[in-house]
Amino acid sequence: MRFFFHLRDVNSYEVDHEGIEFPTLAQAVAEARRAAREMVAELVLHDVVVDGRTFEITENDGSILATVAFKDVVRME
Repeated sequence: MRFFFHLRDVNSYEVDHEGIEFPTLAQAVAEARRAAREMVAELVLHDVVVDGRTFEITENDGSILATVAFKDVVRME
């Protein structure tokens, strides 16, 4: 199944027009979490606010299947 990873933040929305094939939604969510962690690291290095950014994982028709908030992929123990 093809999943699309749209990027939303407070001021913008970037549409993923290509998508990526994964066998399951769980695998797509895992990839979104990995990508979000990578992006958070880059944002932190550049002193950019992370809160408010999310991936919206959708089907081809735009139906939202899951969201991954960037703030939720950072461990704060």
